[in-house]
Amino acid sequence: MSLGILGGMGPMATACFLELLIDKTYAECDQDHLETIIYNCPQIPDRTNYILGRSTDDPSYRMNKIARKLQDEGVDAIAIPCVTAGFFKEKIEEGIDIPVLYGVDYLASVLKEKGITAAGIMATDGTVKAGVIQKVLEENGIKAVIPSEEDCALVMSLIYDDVKKGADPDVTKLEKVMADLKAQGAQTSILGCTELSVIRRNHTICGDYFDILEMLAEESLIACGKRIKK
Repeated sequence: MSLGILGGMGPMATACFLELLIDKTYAECDQDHLETIIYNCPQIPDRTNYILGRSTDDPSYRMNKIARKLQDEGVDAIAIPCVTAGFFKEKIEEGIDIPVLYGVDYLASVLKEKGITAAGIMATDGTVKAGVIQKVLEENGIKAVIPSEEDCALVMSLIYDDVKKGADPDVTKLEKVMADLKAQGAQTSILGCTELSVIRRNHTICGDYFDILEMLAEESLIACGKRIKK
């Protein structure tokens, strides 16, 4: 089986996802790894700007076009390493007959299995406003804890001012948000933007959290019949 990756949102998050996919695969030789086709398209319009009404350039058209191309290439599933893209789920999947994975549903199932009943969300303003993660958590009986306006601004700054610009992030900002979410009753936090996963790859983050990109990698391996390395 093979996996299509609809990437470029952003490019470093896509590269980080491929690393995670390889690292999480139980493999004893090259041939045990998953065949992948990566379509890296940084030109897809910004998802958050569209959701918040700052842009009229709908990114779903481009994403659906790429998803169709990947399906035509014969992949068995498509992974999208961009959580905010989940807002456009219905439009992306028009005419698609194979699973499209975002990591959110799998994340919720893992949290539920571990007995988590309240989880803090660190994500883009677009993801939070659209309820991309909240809706799925609540469907699984998990309370979604949202950061304060000030903390949301810190998360957005880490995503747009640091990771997307290739700058070195201040990890203490992320840890502050996690501590505030815990004070609000969250048992754990969610790195709910794949750009935050890039920070996690390069820096030590102190605190209890789940990485959405790691969840997407596991979900993709399961969907394509591969074993996860524990």
